[in-house]
Amino acid sequence: MKTKLNLVLALVVAIFTLAFVGCSKDDDPSTGGSIDAAVGTFKGTIQIPGEDKMFDKVLVVTKVSDGVLRAKVQDESLGLPVKEFSVINNMDISIQTSGVSPEGSFLYDVKNRTLLCQGEETNEGDIFYTFEGSKQ
Repeated sequence: MKTKLNLVLALVVAIFTLAFVGCSKDDDPSTGGSIDAAVGTFKGTIQIPGEDKMFDKVLVVTKVSDGVLRAKVQDESLGLPVKEFSVINNMDISIQTSGVSPEGSFLYDVKNRTLLCQGEETNEGDIFYTFEGSKQ
């Protein structure tokens, strides 16, 4: 279980690293587009360390501002915190957390309409979780 979680975390770090390799101030990556594609309802799995994977869970993503998205797990009985992520549009390939975020990580694949979202513990009593799902 722990190995699988570590593998997912390593994959997320690798994706973020590849997304920013080779970029400099002189490059024109055409970022800054709309983040609206990531807004919606997603259905998938939730993994909380030490617990069985939960299937058919819903996460709702709403737009707070031009660069901020809010992610809320619909099943409130799980006690998972609502998270807000500062995000960027990466050349209409992905909408992702801009830099390192204490809230966790957010990665939406525009073409495949899939989401990988991790909510970090930022307050006492918060629960770390990973959500993987598809836009409905």
